[in-house]
Amino acid sequence: MRLIGTLQNENDARKIASYLKRKGIDNHCDVSFDAQTGFMLYQIWVVDEDKLFEAARDFQTFSQSPSNPQFDLPAVEPPPPPPPPSEAIALPRTLRTPFTNFIIALCVFIFAINFFEERPLTPFTPIQETLLYDLPPPVEAFEKITETYKIPPDATLESLAPQVQQEMEQLQKLPYWKGAYAWVLFQLQGNDPSLIEGPLFIKIREGQLWRLISPVILHQEFLHILFNMLWVWILCRPIEQRIGITRLFLLSLLCGIGSNTLQYLMSGPFFIGYSGVVMGLAGFTWMRERIAPWEGYPLNRGTTLFLLLFVGGMLLLQVVSFLLQIFTSLHFEPNIANTAHIAGAFFGALLGRFSFFAERIKR
Repeated sequence: MRLIGTLQNENDARKIASYLKRKGIDNHCDVSFDAQTGFMLYQIWVVDEDKLFEAARDFQTFSQSPSNPQFDLPAVEPPPPPPPPSEAIALPRTLRTPFTNFIIALCVFIFAINFFEERPLTPFTPIQETLLYDLPPPVEAFEKITETYKIPPDATLESLAPQVQQEMEQLQKLPYWKGAYAWVLFQLQGNDPSLIEGPLFIKIREGQLWRLISPVILHQEFLHILFNMLWVWILCRPIEQRIGITRLFLLSLLCGIGSNTLQYLMSGPFFIGYSGVVMGLAGFTWMRERIAPWEGYPLNRGTTLFLLLFVGGMLLLQVVSFLLQIFTSLHFEPNIANTAHIAGAFFGALLGRFSFFAERIKR
């Protein structure tokens, strides 16, 4: 049995179900309550998979023109009565989402560790130094200074000896890769770009390959992790229910590596968060809805519009910041990983075109 589409109108569900039965396409209508939208959902399932594409084509035609007279046939079997909204709807065992739950738990756990490791003087916590995309020379030089002078982790810069303070200030002059964005900005401002040039992929070339993906599980602020985990819960579960743990893991891995790498090339190594993968999941869902609507992904137009407006707004903010830094003395940096957002959405949509990621779990 395969899902060919979802409707919110009971009469429309009766009409298309009756039409398909008259054509000899056996089907079944499931009714559920969507707590997110507050509407009843009517899912049309086709029993005979040999007639799946014919049924999906008819459903698409019906969705575009439900008032077409060709669908005006007597009802054969009405959909079952909807359950009350308060009634819990039991899902099959195949619809459990352990990968989604694991990702949320892992990000929260890492967030808690990072919170307790923060110190006034240290720019990065040990867990951040382990999981950031790269670790440039100034950070490692800072660690050597703290070890040499045995500086306590809770010390402040003002409490250090003048010699140590001078050495700390010299660290800011050590060159390292700060990204193509900063390089272009320095060039347009007439500054020397040598401070933002340096070797690329230092730790990855040393064999620390986990850094290609590990920044996605780092979060700095409570609102940051809350926002990302809410979207993981909304977008990740429907995908896992349809393609399974293994393919979802591969999808997330590819979106994460792709968005992280492009963000590193654009802005340097100091970026964190799951939002690149979130946008990849959104792009994937959008593409599957376009090329395989019978898979029934619950991504409505409002959700898509919100994500587009968010990414577009952040991109506009970045452009304003860029122009202000070129033409004025103001230094305004939004600190948003726009490249990861856009790249994640692109990679997700691209992967969504491959049949390898088509729905595999059957009810």
